[in-house]
Amino acid sequence: MVAVLGGLRGNRDLAVLVGGSGVAGLGAQLTLIGFTTALAGSGAFAVAGLFVAVAFGAVLGAPVAGWAVDRFPHRLLLSVTVFAQVLLLVGLLFGHTRLPVLYGLVALLGVCGSVVRTCVSALIPRATDSADGHAALSSAQNTGSLVGIVLGGVIAVGPGVEWAVMLDAVCACTHLALVVLWLRVDRDPGQDDGGTGASGQWSGWVLLRSDRLLLGRVVAQAVVGVAVAIALVNEVFLVFGPIGGNAFTYSAVLACWTAGLLLGANVSRRFTTARALVVAFAVGNLVLALALAAPAQVPHLVVNAVAWLVAGACGSVQNVTLNGLVQARTSDAVRGRVFATVGAVTACSGVVGILVAGAVVGTLGPLSALTAASAFALVAALMAVLAVIRRDHRRASVVSPDFDHASL
Repeated sequence: MVAVLGGLRGNRDLAVLVGGSGVAGLGAQLTLIGFTTALAGSGAFAVAGLFVAVAFGAVLGAPVAGWAVDRFPHRLLLSVTVFAQVLLLVGLLFGHTRLPVLYGLVALLGVCGSVVRTCVSALIPRATDSADGHAALSSAQNTGSLVGIVLGGVIAVGPGVEWAVMLDAVCACTHLALVVLWLRVDRDPGQDDGGTGASGQWSGWVLLRSDRLLLGRVVAQAVVGVAVAIALVNEVFLVFGPIGGNAFTYSAVLACWTAGLLLGANVSRRFTTARALVVAFAVGNLVLALALAAPAQVPHLVVNAVAWLVAGACGSVQNVTLNGLVQARTSDAVRGRVFATVGAVTACSGVVGILVAGAVVGTLGPLSALTAASAFALVAALMAVLAVIRRDHRRASVVSPDFDHASL
Protein backbone atom coordinates (compact mmCIF):
# COMPACT_ATOMS: atom_id res chain seq x y z
CA MET A 1 0.00 0.00 0.00
CA VAL A 2 2.88 2.37 0.80
CA ALA A 3 4.31 1.78 -2.67
CA VAL A 4 0.97 2.55 -4.28
CA LEU A 5 0.26 5.71 -2.31
CA GLY A 6 3.85 6.82 -2.77
CA GLY A 7 2.98 7.52 -6.40
CA LEU A 8 0.89 10.51 -5.23
CA ARG A 9 3.98 12.55 -4.45
CA GLY A 10 4.43 15.34 -6.94
CA ASN A 11 1.01 14.78 -8.53
CA ARG A 12 -1.46 17.13 -6.87
CA ASP A 13 -4.40 16.24 -9.12
CA LEU A 14 -4.04 12.51 -8.48
CA ALA A 15 -3.65 13.16 -4.74
CA VAL A 16 -6.87 15.22 -4.70
CA LEU A 17 -8.85 12.58 -6.61
CA VAL A 18 -7.53 9.71 -4.52
CA GLY A 19 -7.62 11.52 -1.18
CA GLY A 20 -11.11 12.86 -1.79
CA SER A 21 -12.37 9.38 -2.65
CA GLY A 22 -10.86 8.00 0.55
CA VAL A 23 -12.51 10.70 2.65
CA ALA A 24 -15.83 10.11 0.87
CA GLY A 25 -15.61 6.37 1.51
CA LEU A 26 -14.99 7.00 5.19
CA GLY A 27 -18.01 9.28 5.51
CA ALA A 28 -20.32 6.93 3.59
CA GLN A 29 -19.49 4.05 5.92
CA LEU A 30 -20.12 6.21 8.97
CA THR A 31 -23.66 6.90 7.79
CA LEU A 32 -24.34 3.34 6.62
CA ILE A 33 -23.09 1.71 9.83
CA GLY A 34 -24.88 4.32 11.94
CA PHE A 35 -28.29 3.78 10.34
CA THR A 36 -27.86 0.01 10.15
CA THR A 37 -27.34 -0.03 13.91
CA ALA A 38 -30.13 2.47 14.57
CA LEU A 39 -32.66 0.51 12.49
CA ALA A 40 -31.74 -2.86 13.98
CA GLY A 41 -34.29 -2.34 16.72
CA SER A 42 -37.02 -1.77 14.12
CA GLY A 43 -36.62 -5.23 12.64
CA ALA A 44 -35.03 -6.95 9.68
CA PHE A 45 -37.35 -5.32 7.14
CA ALA A 46 -36.25 -1.84 8.19
CA VAL A 47 -32.59 -2.76 7.75
CA ALA A 48 -33.33 -4.51 4.45
CA GLY A 49 -35.11 -1.37 3.24
CA LEU A 50 -31.97 0.64 3.95
CA PHE A 51 -29.81 -1.66 1.83
CA VAL A 52 -32.41 -1.72 -0.95
CA ALA A 53 -32.33 2.10 -0.99
CA VAL A 54 -28.52 2.04 -1.21
CA ALA A 55 -28.60 -0.48 -4.08
CA PHE A 56 -31.40 1.37 -5.89
CA GLY A 57 -29.46 4.62 -5.73
CA ALA A 58 -26.34 2.98 -7.11
CA VAL A 59 -28.21 1.33 -9.99
CA LEU A 60 -30.19 4.48 -10.86
CA GLY A 61 -27.05 6.58 -10.59
CA ALA A 62 -25.20 4.68 -13.32
CA PRO A 63 -27.21 5.95 -16.33
CA VAL A 64 -27.44 9.39 -14.70
CA ALA A 65 -23.65 9.44 -14.42
CA GLY A 66 -23.27 8.30 -18.03
CA TRP A 67 -25.57 11.10 -19.16
CA ALA A 68 -23.88 13.76 -17.03
CA VAL A 69 -20.25 13.01 -17.88
CA ASP A 70 -21.08 13.31 -21.60
CA ARG A 71 -22.46 16.82 -21.21
CA PHE A 72 -20.66 18.72 -18.49
CA PRO A 73 -17.03 19.52 -17.60
CA HIS A 74 -15.97 16.89 -15.10
CA ARG A 75 -14.44 19.21 -12.53
CA LEU A 76 -17.63 21.33 -12.40
CA LEU A 77 -19.82 18.22 -12.31
CA LEU A 78 -17.76 16.74 -9.49
CA SER A 79 -17.98 19.96 -7.46
CA VAL A 80 -21.74 20.33 -7.92
CA THR A 81 -22.42 16.68 -7.09
CA VAL A 82 -20.34 16.72 -3.91
CA PHE A 83 -22.11 19.94 -2.86
CA ALA A 84 -25.43 18.16 -3.46
CA GLN A 85 -24.23 15.39 -1.15
CA VAL A 86 -23.61 17.98 1.57
CA LEU A 87 -27.17 19.30 1.21
CA LEU A 88 -28.64 15.79 1.24
CA LEU A 89 -26.73 14.94 4.42
CA VAL A 90 -28.07 18.07 6.09
CA GLY A 91 -31.57 16.98 5.10
CA LEU A 92 -30.83 13.49 6.40
CA LEU A 93 -29.73 14.91 9.72
CA PHE A 94 -33.12 16.56 10.28
CA GLY A 95 -35.41 14.06 8.54
CA HIS A 96 -33.98 10.62 9.31
CA THR A 97 -36.62 9.81 11.91
CA ARG A 98 -39.18 9.24 9.10
CA LEU A 99 -38.37 6.07 7.17
CA PRO A 100 -39.65 7.27 3.75
CA VAL A 101 -37.48 10.38 4.03
CA LEU A 102 -34.51 8.32 5.20
CA TYR A 103 -34.78 5.82 2.34
CA GLY A 104 -35.35 8.54 -0.27
CA LEU A 105 -32.37 10.63 0.79
CA VAL A 106 -30.13 7.56 1.05
CA ALA A 107 -31.13 6.61 -2.52
CA LEU A 108 -30.33 10.14 -3.75
CA LEU A 109 -26.97 9.96 -1.99
CA GLY A 110 -26.36 6.73 -3.92
CA VAL A 111 -27.13 8.50 -7.20
CA CYS A 112 -24.70 11.29 -6.34
CA GLY A 113 -22.11 8.74 -5.29
CA SER A 114 -22.32 7.05 -8.70
CA VAL A 115 -21.76 10.36 -10.47
CA VAL A 116 -18.79 11.18 -8.22
CA ARG A 117 -17.18 7.77 -8.76
CA THR A 118 -17.66 7.99 -12.53
CA CYS A 119 -16.12 11.48 -12.65
CA VAL A 120 -13.14 10.36 -10.60
CA SER A 121 -12.62 7.21 -12.68
CA ALA A 122 -12.72 9.25 -15.90
CA LEU A 123 -10.29 11.86 -14.54
CA ILE A 124 -7.73 9.40 -13.18
CA PRO A 125 -6.21 8.72 -16.65
CA ARG A 126 -5.90 12.49 -17.15
CA ALA A 127 -4.09 12.88 -13.87
CA THR A 128 -1.51 10.15 -14.54
CA ASP A 129 -0.39 7.96 -17.42
CA SER A 130 0.91 5.22 -15.12
CA ALA A 131 -0.92 2.16 -13.85
CA ASP A 132 -0.71 3.43 -10.27
CA GLY A 133 -3.76 5.69 -10.50
CA HIS A 134 -6.50 3.09 -10.12
CA ALA A 135 -4.43 1.10 -7.62
CA ALA A 136 -3.99 4.20 -5.47
CA LEU A 137 -7.70 4.96 -5.82
CA SER A 138 -8.62 1.45 -4.67
CA SER A 139 -6.22 1.69 -1.71
CA ALA A 140 -7.64 5.03 -0.61
CA GLN A 141 -11.25 3.88 -0.93
CA ASN A 142 -10.60 0.67 0.99
CA THR A 143 -8.63 2.47 3.69
CA GLY A 144 -11.40 5.05 4.08
CA SER A 145 -14.04 2.33 4.24
CA LEU A 146 -12.07 0.38 6.85
CA VAL A 147 -11.67 3.45 9.06
CA GLY A 148 -15.33 4.34 8.52
CA ILE A 149 -16.52 0.86 9.51
CA VAL A 150 -14.51 0.88 12.73
CA LEU A 151 -15.32 4.50 13.63
CA GLY A 152 -18.97 4.03 12.63
CA GLY A 153 -19.35 1.17 15.08
CA VAL A 154 -17.83 3.25 17.87
CA ILE A 155 -20.08 6.23 17.14
CA ALA A 156 -23.17 4.04 16.81
CA VAL A 157 -22.80 2.65 20.33
CA GLY A 158 -21.68 6.02 21.70
CA PRO A 159 -22.82 9.48 20.53
CA GLY A 160 -25.42 8.12 18.09
CA VAL A 161 -26.37 8.23 14.43
CA GLU A 162 -26.71 12.04 14.32
CA TRP A 163 -22.99 12.37 14.98
CA ALA A 164 -22.24 9.87 12.23
CA VAL A 165 -24.25 11.92 9.73
CA MET A 166 -22.60 15.15 10.85
CA LEU A 167 -19.13 13.64 10.43
CA ASP A 168 -20.17 12.35 7.00
CA ALA A 169 -21.17 15.92 6.10
CA VAL A 170 -17.79 17.15 7.33
CA CYS A 171 -16.10 14.55 5.09
CA ALA A 172 -18.20 15.73 2.14
CA CYS A 173 -17.26 19.35 2.83
CA THR A 174 -13.60 18.34 2.98
CA HIS A 175 -13.96 16.52 -0.34
CA LEU A 176 -15.62 19.59 -1.86
CA ALA A 177 -12.86 21.88 -0.61
CA LEU A 178 -10.19 19.62 -2.11
CA VAL A 179 -11.91 19.62 -5.50
CA VAL A 180 -12.65 23.35 -5.61
CA LEU A 181 -9.34 24.61 -4.25
CA TRP A 182 -6.78 22.07 -5.47
CA LEU A 183 -8.01 20.08 -8.46
CA ARG A 184 -6.70 21.37 -11.79
CA VAL A 185 -7.24 18.47 -14.17
CA ASP A 186 -10.50 18.55 -16.12
CA ARG A 187 -12.29 17.13 -19.12
CA ASP A 188 -14.88 19.06 -21.12
CA PRO A 189 -16.85 16.73 -23.46
CA GLY A 190 -17.94 19.64 -25.63
CA GLN A 191 -14.35 20.67 -26.34
CA ASP A 192 -12.30 17.51 -25.92
CA ASP A 193 -14.66 15.35 -27.97
CA GLY A 194 -15.56 17.95 -30.55
CA GLY A 195 -19.11 18.13 -29.25
CA THR A 196 -19.84 14.51 -30.18
CA GLY A 197 -19.96 12.92 -26.79
CA ALA A 198 -23.38 14.04 -25.69
CA SER A 199 -25.46 12.34 -28.35
CA GLY A 200 -25.21 8.79 -27.11
CA GLN A 201 -25.59 8.97 -23.38
CA TRP A 202 -27.62 5.78 -23.16
CA SER A 203 -25.31 3.81 -25.46
CA GLY A 204 -22.91 2.64 -22.78
CA TRP A 205 -24.47 -0.80 -23.08
CA VAL A 206 -23.88 -0.80 -26.83
CA LEU A 207 -20.31 0.34 -26.35
CA LEU A 208 -19.65 -2.38 -23.80
CA ARG A 209 -21.10 -5.09 -26.04
CA SER A 210 -18.83 -4.02 -28.86
CA ASP A 211 -15.73 -5.35 -27.09
CA ARG A 212 -15.96 -9.10 -26.39
CA LEU A 213 -12.99 -9.06 -24.03
CA LEU A 214 -14.39 -6.24 -21.91
CA LEU A 215 -17.92 -7.63 -21.90
CA GLY A 216 -16.69 -11.08 -20.87
CA ARG A 217 -14.59 -9.52 -18.13
CA VAL A 218 -17.59 -7.63 -16.73
CA VAL A 219 -19.73 -10.78 -16.77
CA ALA A 220 -16.96 -12.68 -14.98
CA GLN A 221 -16.84 -9.89 -12.40
CA ALA A 222 -20.56 -10.38 -11.81
CA VAL A 223 -20.06 -14.13 -11.35
CA VAL A 224 -17.28 -13.71 -8.82
CA GLY A 225 -19.43 -11.08 -7.11
CA VAL A 226 -21.86 -13.87 -6.26
CA ALA A 227 -19.00 -15.81 -4.67
CA VAL A 228 -18.01 -12.82 -2.55
CA ALA A 229 -21.63 -12.17 -1.53
CA ILE A 230 -22.08 -15.77 -0.41
CA ALA A 231 -18.87 -15.65 1.62
CA LEU A 232 -19.72 -12.38 3.38
CA VAL A 233 -23.37 -13.25 4.08
CA ASN A 234 -22.30 -16.67 5.31
CA GLU A 235 -19.53 -15.39 7.59
CA VAL A 236 -21.67 -14.59 10.59
CA PHE A 237 -23.16 -18.11 10.52
CA LEU A 238 -19.71 -19.65 10.09
CA VAL A 239 -18.23 -17.76 13.04
CA PHE A 240 -21.16 -18.26 15.38
CA GLY A 241 -21.66 -21.87 14.28
CA PRO A 242 -18.78 -24.25 13.38
CA ILE A 243 -16.01 -21.90 14.56
CA GLY A 244 -17.76 -21.07 17.84
CA GLY A 245 -16.79 -17.40 17.97
CA ASN A 246 -18.56 -14.24 19.12
CA ALA A 247 -19.31 -10.73 17.84
CA PHE A 248 -15.72 -9.57 18.39
CA THR A 249 -14.39 -12.59 16.49
CA TYR A 250 -16.76 -11.85 13.64
CA SER A 251 -15.67 -8.21 13.32
CA ALA A 252 -11.99 -9.17 13.56
CA VAL A 253 -12.28 -11.66 10.70
CA LEU A 254 -14.10 -9.10 8.54
CA ALA A 255 -11.26 -6.66 9.26
CA CYS A 256 -8.88 -9.26 7.81
CA TRP A 257 -10.82 -9.18 4.55
CA THR A 258 -10.61 -5.38 4.41
CA ALA A 259 -6.89 -5.46 5.22
CA GLY A 260 -6.43 -7.86 2.33
CA LEU A 261 -8.05 -5.32 0.00
CA LEU A 262 -5.20 -2.94 0.78
CA LEU A 263 -2.57 -5.57 0.02
CA GLY A 264 -4.17 -6.53 -3.27
CA ALA A 265 -4.11 -2.97 -4.58
CA ASN A 266 -0.32 -2.90 -4.24
CA VAL A 267 0.01 -6.10 -6.28
CA SER A 268 -2.39 -4.94 -8.99
CA ARG A 269 -0.30 -1.93 -9.99
CA ARG A 270 2.14 -4.26 -11.76
CA PHE A 271 -0.34 -5.22 -14.48
CA THR A 272 -0.76 -2.82 -17.40
CA THR A 273 -1.43 -4.69 -20.64
CA ALA A 274 -4.85 -6.16 -21.50
CA ARG A 275 -3.48 -9.72 -21.40
CA ALA A 276 -1.79 -9.17 -18.04
CA LEU A 277 -4.96 -7.66 -16.57
CA VAL A 278 -7.05 -10.66 -17.65
CA VAL A 279 -4.44 -13.20 -16.52
CA ALA A 280 -4.17 -11.46 -13.13
CA PHE A 281 -7.94 -11.69 -12.76
CA ALA A 282 -7.88 -15.41 -13.61
CA VAL A 283 -5.07 -16.17 -11.16
CA GLY A 284 -6.73 -14.06 -8.48
CA ASN A 285 -9.94 -16.04 -8.79
CA LEU A 286 -8.14 -19.37 -8.66
CA VAL A 287 -6.52 -18.25 -5.41
CA LEU A 288 -9.87 -16.91 -4.20
CA ALA A 289 -11.51 -20.28 -4.86
CA LEU A 290 -8.90 -21.98 -2.69
CA ALA A 291 -9.21 -19.33 0.03
CA LEU A 292 -12.99 -19.72 0.21
CA ALA A 293 -12.77 -23.50 0.29
CA ALA A 294 -10.20 -23.60 3.12
CA PRO A 295 -12.52 -22.67 6.05
CA ALA A 296 -15.10 -25.14 4.74
CA GLN A 297 -12.55 -27.95 5.10
CA VAL A 298 -10.92 -26.66 8.30
CA PRO A 299 -13.41 -24.45 10.22
CA HIS A 300 -10.86 -22.84 12.53
CA LEU A 301 -10.51 -19.17 13.46
CA VAL A 302 -6.89 -18.85 12.28
CA VAL A 303 -7.67 -20.59 8.99
CA ASN A 304 -10.67 -18.33 8.48
CA ALA A 305 -8.67 -15.16 9.23
CA VAL A 306 -5.82 -16.06 6.87
CA ALA A 307 -8.26 -17.13 4.17
CA TRP A 308 -10.15 -13.85 4.44
CA LEU A 309 -6.91 -11.86 4.23
CA VAL A 310 -6.07 -13.68 0.99
CA ALA A 311 -9.66 -13.37 -0.28
CA GLY A 312 -9.65 -9.62 0.34
CA ALA A 313 -6.43 -9.24 -1.63
CA CYS A 314 -7.98 -11.21 -4.51
CA GLY A 315 -11.04 -8.96 -4.39
CA SER A 316 -8.86 -5.88 -4.75
CA VAL A 317 -7.09 -7.46 -7.74
CA GLN A 318 -10.49 -8.02 -9.35
CA ASN A 319 -11.58 -4.41 -8.92
CA VAL A 320 -8.33 -2.75 -9.95
CA THR A 321 -7.81 -4.93 -13.00
CA LEU A 322 -11.38 -4.24 -14.17
CA ASN A 323 -10.81 -0.48 -13.96
CA GLY A 324 -7.48 -0.89 -15.70
CA LEU A 325 -9.05 -2.89 -18.53
CA VAL A 326 -11.77 -0.28 -19.04
CA GLN A 327 -9.09 2.39 -19.24
CA ALA A 328 -7.02 0.34 -21.70
CA ARG A 329 -9.91 -0.63 -23.98
CA THR A 330 -11.87 2.63 -24.26
CA SER A 331 -11.20 5.97 -25.85
CA ASP A 332 -11.23 9.10 -23.74
CA ALA A 333 -14.44 10.35 -25.37
CA VAL A 334 -16.61 7.44 -24.19
CA ARG A 335 -14.73 6.24 -21.11
CA GLY A 336 -17.12 7.93 -18.70
CA ARG A 337 -20.13 6.20 -20.23
CA VAL A 338 -18.44 2.81 -20.10
CA PHE A 339 -17.35 3.30 -16.49
CA ALA A 340 -20.94 4.22 -15.61
CA THR A 341 -22.30 1.13 -17.37
CA VAL A 342 -19.79 -1.14 -15.68
CA GLY A 343 -20.84 0.40 -12.38
CA ALA A 344 -24.48 -0.40 -13.14
CA VAL A 345 -23.67 -4.01 -13.98
CA THR A 346 -21.60 -4.36 -10.82
CA ALA A 347 -24.33 -2.83 -8.64
CA CYS A 348 -27.05 -5.04 -10.14
CA SER A 349 -24.93 -8.15 -9.78
CA GLY A 350 -24.30 -7.21 -6.16
CA VAL A 351 -28.03 -7.13 -5.44
CA VAL A 352 -28.53 -10.44 -7.27
CA GLY A 353 -25.52 -11.87 -5.42
CA ILE A 354 -27.04 -11.04 -2.05
CA LEU A 355 -30.32 -12.74 -3.01
CA VAL A 356 -28.47 -15.82 -4.27
CA ALA A 357 -26.31 -15.82 -1.15
CA GLY A 358 -29.36 -15.85 1.11
CA ALA A 359 -30.79 -18.85 -0.72
CA VAL A 360 -27.48 -20.73 -0.80
CA VAL A 361 -26.62 -20.15 2.85
CA GLY A 362 -30.14 -20.98 4.01
CA THR A 363 -30.24 -24.19 1.96
CA LEU A 364 -26.72 -25.59 2.27
CA GLY A 365 -25.51 -24.36 5.66
CA PRO A 366 -22.31 -22.44 6.48
CA LEU A 367 -19.72 -25.03 5.38
CA SER A 368 -21.31 -26.18 2.12
CA ALA A 369 -22.14 -22.57 1.25
CA LEU A 370 -18.42 -21.77 1.20
CA THR A 371 -17.85 -24.66 -1.17
CA ALA A 372 -20.53 -23.21 -3.46
CA ALA A 373 -18.86 -19.79 -3.26
CA SER A 374 -15.57 -21.40 -4.24
CA ALA A 375 -17.27 -22.93 -7.29
CA PHE A 376 -18.51 -19.51 -8.45
CA ALA A 377 -14.97 -18.10 -8.14
CA LEU A 378 -13.63 -21.03 -10.14
CA VAL A 379 -16.17 -20.42 -12.92
CA ALA A 380 -15.10 -16.76 -13.13
CA ALA A 381 -11.46 -17.85 -13.37
CA LEU A 382 -12.26 -20.28 -16.19
CA MET A 383 -14.09 -17.52 -18.07
CA ALA A 384 -10.96 -15.37 -17.95
CA VAL A 385 -8.75 -18.30 -18.99
CA LEU A 386 -11.03 -18.93 -21.97
CA ALA A 387 -10.70 -15.28 -23.03
CA VAL A 388 -6.90 -15.61 -22.98
CA ILE A 389 -7.00 -18.90 -24.92
CA ARG A 390 -9.22 -17.28 -27.56
CA ARG A 391 -6.79 -14.34 -27.62
CA ASP A 392 -9.56 -11.82 -27.21
CA HIS A 393 -6.97 -9.39 -25.89
CA ARG A 394 -5.43 -9.23 -29.37
CA ARG A 395 -8.66 -8.03 -30.93
CA ALA A 396 -8.64 -4.30 -31.55
CA SER A 397 -10.98 -2.46 -29.24
CA VAL A 398 -13.92 -0.82 -31.00
CA VAL A 399 -15.17 1.06 -27.96
CA SER A 400 -14.90 4.49 -29.56
CA PRO A 401 -17.09 7.42 -30.63
CA ASP A 402 -17.04 6.18 -34.25
CA PHE A 403 -18.60 2.89 -33.22
CA ASP A 404 -21.08 4.72 -31.02
CA HIS A 405 -22.46 6.85 -33.84
CA ALA A 406 -22.46 4.00 -36.31
CA SER A 407 -24.47 1.85 -33.91
CA LEU A 408 -26.99 4.51 -32.99
